[in-house]
Amino acid sequence: MSTDQHRAAARSGHPLISVVVPSYNHGRYIGACLDSLMFQDYPNLEIVITDDASTDDSVAVIRRFLRDVAGATASYACRYDAAEDVIERAVHPRYARTGRRIVFLRAEANGGSTANYNRGLAHCTGEYCTFVPADDICHPQLFSTLARPLRDDVADFTYADMFVVDDDMRILREFRLPEHSFDASFRSWYLCGVAKLYRRALHRRFGPFDETADADDHECFLRFALGGARFVHVPHTLYSVRSHEGRENGLHAPGRFARLLEHSKRLTLMAREREPAPPGAWREEMVQADAQGADAQHPVAERVVLTDEERSFFTEGNGADMPSPPPPLPDDDEEARRG
Repeated sequence: MSTDQHRAAARSGHPLISVVVPSYNHGRYIGACLDSLMFQDYPNLEIVITDDASTDDSVAVIRRFLRDVAGATASYACRYDAAEDVIERAVHPRYARTGRRIVFLRAEANGGSTANYNRGLAHCTGEYCTFVPADDICHPQLFSTLARPLRDDVADFTYADMFVVDDDMRILREFRLPEHSFDASFRSWYLCGVAKLYRRALHRRFGPFDETADADDHECFLRFALGGARFVHVPHTLYSVRSHEGRENGLHAPGRFARLLEHSKRLTLMAREREPAPPGAWREEMVQADAQGADAQHPVAERVVLTDEERSFFTEGNGADMPSPPPPLPDDDEEARRG
């Protein structure tokens, strides 16, 4: 979709949604995650893939996805020719040709998960935004459903229920969240921020994710709530988050996850001591200019943008050579500190 087409979609009531997909050593999962975004029924998405110097085959998987978006086809049986005894097949593009802008960022060096979120956000252009970890799956109606309260201007931040699934996509449980109140979502425990969509202007007003915070999304979204952002729970199961049982590394490595929980405890206690601003109060002080300097803070080794006009880059064979993945890192404390 060209820039003019994105603007036309926004005028028709579908503002651009930017989805950051932060990845570090998620080669096994990221292809399915990206497919779940490509097949959303929302017509105006910007997908910002940001790889944090992965040491597995993640970059190769991402490059293969970009080439497939550019030219892969699928087919289906459509007609039986009795005279020739042939079942004819109709060939069509595997992925939609319009409605998707894809940005791929490859970091120069591993900086951790929170810096990776912020790197992606610095390249977002949508009115609404979110991040989706590379091992999760978005159900097809996620963004069309979560965008509705934002478009109706009754919310600044929306969130939905989810399945918890294993690596075989077996459903371990359904996680239904409480209806939003500051007490239920922040003072009892942090219960709102997995399957979510929100106005990108909230980051312009309240800043990016705190790269010193162990519970980075909890800290950031509590900041939004204290500042007067309007939260709405959408009571539909629209997302599948993978269980990390048996593969506790990165954010879920035992030491790292224990620090995250301790930080969430402190944030919950802080929420019990403070009163949020009136809903919508932040809008009176909105900062319209995007934050500057994010690229310098989070340099990238490579940036690829794929739109309708640029699909030929991959269909002509560029980027076809994929390096062999290096051997896996040992499962030690250094790995646990990475995002």
